[in-house]
Amino acid sequence: MCKRITMFEGSSTDENIVHQVHNCAKGRKPVLVALDSYHTHSHVLRELELYSPLVTSGSYLVVSDTSIEDMPEDFSPDRPWGKGNNPKTAVREFLKTNHRFEIDKEIDNKLLITGALDGYLKCIKD
Repeated sequence: MCKRITMFEGSSTDENIVHQVHNCAKGRKPVLVALDSYHTHSHVLRELELYSPLVTSGSYLVVSDTSIEDMPEDFSPDRPWGKGNNPKTAVREFLKTNHRFEIDKEIDNKLLITGALDGYLKCIKD
């Protein structure tokens, strides 16, 4: 599987990193994108905007740590994210205007434990 994974080091929203990732994905199918970085609403929403165009129909945009929204208020007091400001809230906002994706509840229903509940976004059209 490692032959199918390319890692870029840097901020996921840095223009140079975004450019490198888009160049790497150009002409490839299928393309799956996994987001797991800075978990604030605004950062994840920006990642969704930047990387969703890369995902091919039938593939996935996986947003990690959506479970932060379902944790107690004081679960991560030393972090800038928490209830109301996290990956799941970003996913909800993103899906209001982006109709290429839908939450794949079938995956959620198969998993016994996940940190990405409602974070498996299936691309349903190009």
